[in-house]
Amino acid sequence: MCMLLVDQISLICMADMTTRKKTLCLALFLLCAVTTADACAQEQDGLVLFRKHCSRCHGDKGKGSKNYPDPLQGNLSVNQLTHYIDKTMPEDNPSQVTGESAKVIAETIHPSFYSLIAQEKNKKARLELSRLTVRQMRESLADIVGSFRSPYPKIDQQRGLRAEYFDSRKFSKRSLVLERLDPKIQFSFGEASPSPNKMQPERFSIRWDGSLLPPEAGRYEFIVRTDQAVRVYVNETESTEPLIDAAVKSGNEQEYRARITLLGSRPVPLRVEFSKGRQGVAKPGQDGPNTHAFIELLWKPPHGVTEIIPERWLSPKTSPTTYVLPTSFPPDDASIGYERGSSISQEWFTATTTAGLDTADYCLKHIDELANVRRNASDRKTKLENFAVKFAEKAFRKPLSETIREQIVLKSFSAAPDLDAALRKSLLRTLTSPLFLYHEVETKTRQILPPSVIANRLSFGLWDSIPDQKLLTAAQNGQLVTDRQIRQQADRMLDDSRAKAKVLKFLLDWLHIEDGPEVVKDPSRFPEFSNEVAVAMRRSLLLFLDDVVWSKDSDYRKFFTDDTVFLSGSIAPLFDIPLEKEAVFRPVRIDNGQRAGIVTHPYMMSMLSYADSTSPIHRGVFLARNILGNVLKPPINAIAPLSTDSHPDLTTRERVALQTKASVCQTCHAMINPLGFSLEEYDALGRLRATENRDGRDIPINAEGNYQPRTGKEANFYGGRELGHFLALNRDATETFVQSLFHALVKQPLKAWGSDVLEQLTDRFVSKNYSIRKLIVEIALVMTKPTKSSSKD
Repeated sequence: MCMLLVDQISLICMADMTTRKKTLCLALFLLCAVTTADACAQEQDGLVLFRKHCSRCHGDKGKGSKNYPDPLQGNLSVNQLTHYIDKTMPEDNPSQVTGESAKVIAETIHPSFYSLIAQEKNKKARLELSRLTVRQMRESLADIVGSFRSPYPKIDQQRGLRAEYFDSRKFSKRSLVLERLDPKIQFSFGEASPSPNKMQPERFSIRWDGSLLPPEAGRYEFIVRTDQAVRVYVNETESTEPLIDAAVKSGNEQEYRARITLLGSRPVPLRVEFSKGRQGVAKPGQDGPNTHAFIELLWKPPHGVTEIIPERWLSPKTSPTTYVLPTSFPPDDASIGYERGSSISQEWFTATTTAGLDTADYCLKHIDELANVRRNASDRKTKLENFAVKFAEKAFRKPLSETIREQIVLKSFSAAPDLDAALRKSLLRTLTSPLFLYHEVETKTRQILPPSVIANRLSFGLWDSIPDQKLLTAAQNGQLVTDRQIRQQADRMLDDSRAKAKVLKFLLDWLHIEDGPEVVKDPSRFPEFSNEVAVAMRRSLLLFLDDVVWSKDSDYRKFFTDDTVFLSGSIAPLFDIPLEKEAVFRPVRIDNGQRAGIVTHPYMMSMLSYADSTSPIHRGVFLARNILGNVLKPPINAIAPLSTDSHPDLTTRERVALQTKASVCQTCHAMINPLGFSLEEYDALGRLRATENRDGRDIPINAEGNYQPRTGKEANFYGGRELGHFLALNRDATETFVQSLFHALVKQPLKAWGSDVLEQLTDRFVSKNYSIRKLIVEIALVMTKPTKSSSKD
């Protein structure tokens, strides 16, 4: 195996090269040969030591033995495993394996079969039994409860809120004098009337209604600033439960805050009631002297800053309330690159019970609305039983058998002391049942999946939630059988905001920017940088991603070739673009076209830099791993970058080359460095530059780079623009994107559907002009087929 690797390196190096290059490559080849031989020798030493001291208990390759049947697997790091072996193994005589021997064994078995990554690599690809992920739990419960309310409106391009202006403090039709659309809530009326000809300045009220469009899931803080009376309702239509209630003024307070959790891309109702005038009972003319009046509605969204809620996140359409599960869950396992419901723990079981109780209590609180029944109605029991049955059918994603109907619903209502207790028990039984908590198990002998299973796979694959009524109807009517029918449903479902939210989550994970703008810059080097700038840069990138995916062409290649950047008035000055301070985001061609989509986007360049300088290593690792799909070993030791002060005359490129020149480093940095070097034209804020100032001298940037694809000849490029155009058509990058998207949507190993599916999906993707939308449809088609493992086992 080792000699084969050396032979392959030799062939790659010596093909199509000049004499000078051959000489250089021969040196590299000899270095690689020595390094590879050393690595292989160490691996053999490790296996010999393992067989001598460990295999009698742990079996061959750690598979276990009669006395120790459990396989030798775990999640300790190499260092932790070394320490454990050194101190405790073998059990009968720990002194036999210590120091270097313990380290060699740990370094051998960790990547071979011990670690989580090795376990996944060695597993036979098959469809895994999986529970709902945390996101699937929240999205499903939102849709189950929401199915008993009016449907979400179709949000069009119209933005802003419906505004009703009243010539009194009462919000009555008799006092309504003006209706209009307000883009945002930011008014300073002073002592004047909003409409002098229709409203008196001393006494009036305004009500804004519509929907809020949360861009991402998470905690939102809402802030209202006013010197008058106000109530704010967010995701609540009950007049008794405002998020902020300052209808009765006391003291001089003019700012009110409250926080609430919202789901991404799901519109929620928003209402603001503002009134000016004397509080309490007052007749016309008794308001006293006229006073100043103003109101502003702001928010601080996840990964954002406090700002007036922009027009683009407001809609005049009315939305139903969305149920947001308040329960905290342990995080899902994402150790192999995508979230999956594979880990089961006592904490998870406890959380599911708590979630069941929280959801049941919410339903009971709103049951008159959800079941459409009054508390004293004569048919209340019948309606509550019907509600419980429909709730269970939604949760289990299929009609109830008589046995399940009896166990889940009828027994609950026959045994409980009152109807509320009966309903609570029924809902709790439903929400803690494996039929809700787990996905279906594929039958091994099936060649064609039942339509109900296809519906479930489509809905969880594209929405992370339960099937909607259109999908269920198609399944029941036999219209979810052919490839054409499945493609039609998948294409329809992509127009839903839930699909857009799931695709956005994938893109954030793919680019490793899911945690928000944690960007820090040295104020002495970059005084123009601030947290507000970082947030605006992130918003710019998200708008670009949305524009690429959901445009008509949905062309993946634009991720790497587009030469525009979304700019607003807050960040345009960084790039010498003259926009008004209040200008909203718009695509702008900057730097004479020397941009390449995400590769050179200012936010990515800022994230992949240090506080005071660029970082070719961070940029190169990102490209090598995330974009090109290469596996890079973590460094043996964490080494701080060489200080600029210790080498003031060296450019960043030269310092990185100096620091990573050792052969042990070059195993990975031979790939990492050239990729990162090609982006040196972009500084730590992502601004284009031609020189780097070192020790008082402006030294021209050297942005030469290269990459050796998994197949084919080495590619050479200069600068981010050429790098982006290379990546747009590179097979490594394309396959990585296809595989990453598949895993993010399906949450199952792609190889379970066959070892050739990745190649087939990639070929279809290319043949359809790299349309991301069409790729998602093709992935949906694949996931609705039986896996290869089920048909062969």
